[in-house]
Amino acid sequence: MKFDLNKIIEMFNSLNDQTRYAVLGGIVFLVIVLDVIFLMVPQISGIVDINHQITKMSQDSQQVLVDRQRINQLKKNLEISRLQFNNLNDKIRPIQEVPSILDTISSVANENSVKIDQLEPDKAHQEVLKSTPDAKYYALPLEIKAHCGYHMFGHFLNKLENGNMFFVMKDFIIQNGDKDVNSHSFSLTIKVILVDRGGSA
Repeated sequence: MKFDLNKIIEMFNSLNDQTRYAVLGGIVFLVIVLDVIFLMVPQISGIVDINHQITKMSQDSQQVLVDRQRINQLKKNLEISRLQFNNLNDKIRPIQEVPSILDTISSVANENSVKIDQLEPDKAHQEVLKSTPDAKYYALPLEIKAHCGYHMFGHFLNKLENGNMFFVMKDFIIQNGDKDVNSHSFSLTIKVILVDRGGSA
């Protein structure tokens, strides 16, 4: 179908002024609508996409900052754990030092006015905790019986815990003294953790 431009112009000129303005207004409106559809919509879509990318980059940046803080905190926690491990490892005494450990317990007891009635290792119940190619770790029960006041015994245990050996308390019994109300009998078993780096007990 062919369009005769001259006929269209003649038809347009034959219209009254009001109709011609209406036609021109319609054409202008159509041009604006087409401009919006073909030009503005892709631009708006591009702007939305850029805004989405900016938002994602901002979120990623925040996540990087959070991850960095976590890494720093993990490093601090690792350093603290290493320090605690080293301190604990220093308290694990060689198995050959059992006589020295007994002397230490006796000395700490004397310093805190704790009278030791019995202090001996129970080697029959010594346990192997862990074996590695380089060492074996043992738990050696030490049976302790003593008499003194509550506060004195508390200081005694506290001094042992802060000393240079690692132990776990197993049994703990307190009996009131018959004659002196300020003196009590204490019976306990502590498992001292030992290491044998020679591979044999």
